[in-house]
Amino acid sequence: MPARRFALFALALLLVGLLGCSRRSSDEVGVVARVNNRPITLDMLEFQYDLEHFEAFSGALPSVSSLREAYGEILGQLIAQELVAQELSKRGQEVSDEELAKAEAEIRADYPDNTFEQTLAEEYIDLKMWRKHLRYARGMEKFQRLVLRPSIHLDYRDVEAYYQAHLDAFRLPERVRLLVVLGGERGQVEKVLAAHQQPRDAAALAKAFPGVEVREATIARDLLLPAWAEALHGAEASGKGVVLPTRVGFEGLLLLERLPAQTLGIAQAYPQVEAALLEDRLQQVFEAWLAKAADASVIRVSGRLLHKQDNEDLPPEPQGDDPDQQNVASGNETG
Repeated sequence: MPARRFALFALALLLVGLLGCSRRSSDEVGVVARVNNRPITLDMLEFQYDLEHFEAFSGALPSVSSLREAYGEILGQLIAQELVAQELSKRGQEVSDEELAKAEAEIRADYPDNTFEQTLAEEYIDLKMWRKHLRYARGMEKFQRLVLRPSIHLDYRDVEAYYQAHLDAFRLPERVRLLVVLGGERGQVEKVLAAHQQPRDAAALAKAFPGVEVREATIARDLLLPAWAEALHGAEASGKGVVLPTRVGFEGLLLLERLPAQTLGIAQAYPQVEAALLEDRLQQVFEAWLAKAADASVIRVSGRLLHKQDNEDLPPEPQGDDPDQQNVASGNETG
């Protein structure tokens, strides 16, 4: 289960308890919470907020109340992550500097020509804060793998009961298996379609025709694009496929197989059932652990984040150059 999912489970458990005044702290400059005397700083809270809301920013400033709500949710995540980090430290399993460096190197490898720092700079992401965030995230993953997962045991009866209770999830609609070819020139695409012979796969075709993208796709018949459904209906009899123009080139489609609707048997569905069951159990085990960890800890949170102040969302100032509006505003102030 992703670390972010773990963090979201923390919110109801932590914030409900913290909203009771017993754990409220006096405000400290730069510190929004303490977890067993370990600080969670405002800059970390702001950093996490910026990460989660960067793409959603529309140019309009959020209200104080909405900002408070978002910060409260993020603070719940950070408190849960800090509790996990402390538990790993007690066990001698904390994220080491070597593990952190390896995780960073894996991420950097996805950026060509050492553009990692440039990308961070363009997105106004502080490298030091990003590393703190990465350490927390790796800690959540490590906690799941080393602490939670070994405590969960699934047997065949669990799998069978889940399968029977969620049978609809394992019913597959009628599908089509297609060869999809994308190229800049019609002739290229036609050559690939003509060269396809079972069991020659898409990877072999892509290697034989560089510069052309080739892949197989299995799609529910009802979800086919209208243009694809119409084109395939007309080309099915010939077995040669069809080529359609696109905005950037040409797209070739070849029907490989029609797959009837079916219900997966329990043996076929076993990996999916096991994964779903495991996620449910991980959630339950984590919530139980978190409740105990929070209850056994001293968690102090800035009162400014927890308690709404009166009139914190003031109405906007009158805008524009209309003298009548200005006079009305002035009259309200003096009256």
